[in-house]
Amino acid sequence: MTAAGRSRTPVAGSASIDWLDDQAAAFSGATTLEYYLNYAGLKDALSLAPIFRRHRSLFTRTTVDRVLRSKSKDPRLPNLREFVVDGYLEQAAGTVTEAIAGRETEDTVRWDRKRLPYRSVQQELTNEPDAVRRRDLDRRRLDVTAAQNELRERRWGLLNARTRDLGFRSYIELCERLGNLELSSLRDMMERFLWETEAAYRTRLSRELRGIGVDPAMAGRADLLRLFRSPQFDGSFPQDRMIGALQATLRGLGVDVDGQPNVILDTEDRPRKSPRAFCAPAQIPGEIYLVISPHGGHDDYRALFHEAGHAQHFAHIQGDQPFAYRGLGDNSVTEGFAFVLEHLLYSKPWLRRHLGMTASAQYLAFVNFHKLYFVRRYAAKLLYELELHADDQPRAYAKRYADLLTAHVGVRYSAGDYLADVDDGFYCARYLRAWIFEAQVRSVFVRRWGERWFAGREAGAALRELWGMGQRYSAVELLRHLDEPGLDIGPLTEELT
Repeated sequence: MTAAGRSRTPVAGSASIDWLDDQAAAFSGATTLEYYLNYAGLKDALSLAPIFRRHRSLFTRTTVDRVLRSKSKDPRLPNLREFVVDGYLEQAAGTVTEAIAGRETEDTVRWDRKRLPYRSVQQELTNEPDAVRRRDLDRRRLDVTAAQNELRERRWGLLNARTRDLGFRSYIELCERLGNLELSSLRDMMERFLWETEAAYRTRLSRELRGIGVDPAMAGRADLLRLFRSPQFDGSFPQDRMIGALQATLRGLGVDVDGQPNVILDTEDRPRKSPRAFCAPAQIPGEIYLVISPHGGHDDYRALFHEAGHAQHFAHIQGDQPFAYRGLGDNSVTEGFAFVLEHLLYSKPWLRRHLGMTASAQYLAFVNFHKLYFVRRYAAKLLYELELHADDQPRAYAKRYADLLTAHVGVRYSAGDYLADVDDGFYCARYLRAWIFEAQVRSVFVRRWGERWFAGREAGAALRELWGMGQRYSAVELLRHLDEPGLDIGPLTEELT
């Protein structure tokens, strides 16, 4: 049904679901483009205030109260309700958010008699082979992070004060009620996962650290950045074949990559470009930016395929759907689709077909360990954030952050990152749900079409059908669409152990 054909369902007063949907589309497009320009290093300042001013009526307390009280049965309302409340909170902290982005863009770290842009430090750490120099550089990064933390504390305080003002007991309750994240059951699931994978992970971690000349007892976060850079595999992942491998894979799935002007790939190296790859869907499905910061090896491939999963998901969403289904909803779904493409880098048949890799056992063992590290790290982040958001004194949890991450990741983490490593809305939970979702989707595809499902048009058609739904359905609902019972961590645990 087109936008013009939708009924105008009242929220209360003059506001309507249709009005909210149209406003959400315009606001999200403008802010996404603004984030893209800043984080891609194309614009120094993140200017969100003018966008909020243009859409001020969307995030007034009156609008928020109306959507929270609304009894409308319109299925778009839950996604729009979460969007409006999130925007209301972000508007309250908008000035501080801009200040943090400004500091991250402008701050530098003194290194080798030069000023290294703050956002470039992580890339420098991954490519630094000397452990003493790595740790020295990371300490310097932490000094800059610590100087920024007063702003992060102020923002955290604003978000949590507004949350309580809206009548929620805590930020946890807000995310549970509006995001339907089932955080308690997810916490229990991940605690079991951490226990079940502990022995295998510790054994492999010790062996891998010694392999790069690092004493496991002395290892820190920066050493893991170097470890997972894994330059020993660079020869198997040539830079000049990366885009071609992605395009060939997509063609195998029936995607017309030559007829996709809506997907813009940004791989250009810029000093102030964020080291974290990202996808910016400025207009869905019409204008999708895929941004990576190449630094070499299989990690570039993995980042490209992950963000390409987002990009293809957004590019294939049926454009006549309401924005509530195109750009809002359970982000575990789009993260799950990103992991579906990323996981092709973990597939022996794919490696042989697209990269000519015939001896892949050592590489596959390594990247499965890498994935196990990531899942354990995000499980630890979930445990930490559940404690952090249960109180109103964030600085008191800095040591707890370091203790939990150190205990479950197995190398020293620093207390100074206790807020820099936290994303809004329990996004760590979205990632965990996405890993579980992806493993189940892949298991369905393998049962139906075999290990080479990625080369079959039937599997491609099924994947494009799922992409086309956008985020109208949650990860749990989509799994039931595939005759799965709901989120089940079993396939993921089995794969990683």
